[in-house]
Amino acid sequence: MQDVTRLRRLSRLMQGIVLVCGALIALAVALFFFASLNDAAFFEEQVREKLDLSGPLVFTSSAVAITAALIAIQLGLLFAALYSVWRMFGAFSAEEPLSGESAHWMGRASTAFVALAAGGILLRMLMILALTMGNPPGEKMLTLGFGSSELLTLLIACIMYMTGRLMAVAADVRAEQRDFV
Repeated sequence: MQDVTRLRRLSRLMQGIVLVCGALIALAVALFFFASLNDAAFFEEQVREKLDLSGPLVFTSSAVAITAALIAIQLGLLFAALYSVWRMFGAFSAEEPLSGESAHWMGRASTAFVALAAGGILLRMLMILALTMGNPPGEKMLTLGFGSSELLTLLIACIMYMTGRLMAVAADVRAEQRDFV
């Protein structure tokens, strides 16, 4: 019983940590947004740095709008993943941590992390394409990159998915045992 109490306390702590991380990310995004509104050079510098681009880019209003929309999509995927993880830890801190609900939210979190990794790859490619569409012929770029961070995100998502499936089976077995006794 002490282990279950400890699990609940740790789950509530993790829920708080996820909430704080989400709030810090939202604050950083808001600061980036307001700094970009006040200084277009700041936006260009940050985009060049994050996309690791040194070649010619044309920051037209449509390219900036497309880039901002793609950044918003990536942030939406990130916040969906954080929300799913937050709900998962909330289910772990419930009366019965080994439940279908915790397995459900772990599955949702793993799906969100897969979407986040895939979005990171594809949305980066689309941002670079949008920012180089205004370049003269021969200077347009289309890059597709897959690095260790995407690989790690996919690995964690797969581990979470399998653990969620295992938890769903264990929750079914536990419910069946309760019905039997």
